[in-house]
Amino acid sequence: MGAPVATCLPCETIGNLCTVRQRLCGSAPGPIGRTTCFKKGPRTMNRPLHLFLFHGLGADGDDLAPISDLITERVPLTDYHWAVHRPDAPVSPVSLNGGMPMPSWFDLIADNGSIDVDRDSLAGITADLQQEIADQVGDDPYILGGFSQGGVLTARLALTLPRPPLAAIMLSTWLAAPEQIAKPTDGRNPAVFIGHGTHDPLVPVHAASKLNAFLQDCGLSNITERHYPVEHGILPNELDDISAWLGDTLARSSS
Repeated sequence: MGAPVATCLPCETIGNLCTVRQRLCGSAPGPIGRTTCFKKGPRTMNRPLHLFLFHGLGADGDDLAPISDLITERVPLTDYHWAVHRPDAPVSPVSLNGGMPMPSWFDLIADNGSIDVDRDSLAGITADLQQEIADQVGDDPYILGGFSQGGVLTARLALTLPRPPLAAIMLSTWLAAPEQIAKPTDGRNPAVFIGHGTHDPLVPVHAASKLNAFLQDCGLSNITERHYPVEHGILPNELDDISAWLGDTLARSSS
């Protein structure tokens, strides 16, 4: 991860970006916690386009409601309806924070003055998510997105799921345990949006370029990388850029 070790790593919430409340259409508890879903569009459109969003350390799925709300409101669908999933990470001890239990997708550890990931827990949650996503989507199209810890998972899943996503959104995140990731050989090339804060004290901005380079080395070429004057968070204009980028991406994929 490359960030200096703090006494206690703060929760990776993205802040109060808007006051829009989530609209729930049901919940389905799974091995990784609560999954929420809401749908937009006429009921006659019975095929969903799934959007999976994975939150950061110490947060929960509701923390990413501003992203899913903005996307579903600004990116209209004609052939599908939105099905949004914001699962909660399991609550588990985080070594870097003195073993304090908190929502965490995988364990974080100190390594020679930097923050590193526990390989076993990262591999385990990746496998769990691969199975859950496969069960949820079937043959339907889907999009992945995540912030910080959730962005780590998004990058891994975009490269390793048997069927690639249409697009992947990776925010304020980094490349973790690349030696565990087998480079895809199926020619997959999902559109990728990488967003990062230029003043991020936890995940330095150069982590975005390192992730970008790795994705290109894996054969991905449709990558948009943008930096914003913010610390470890997301600005409203970044959300604007994400929704515009995704709208263009879906328009190209349907043409």
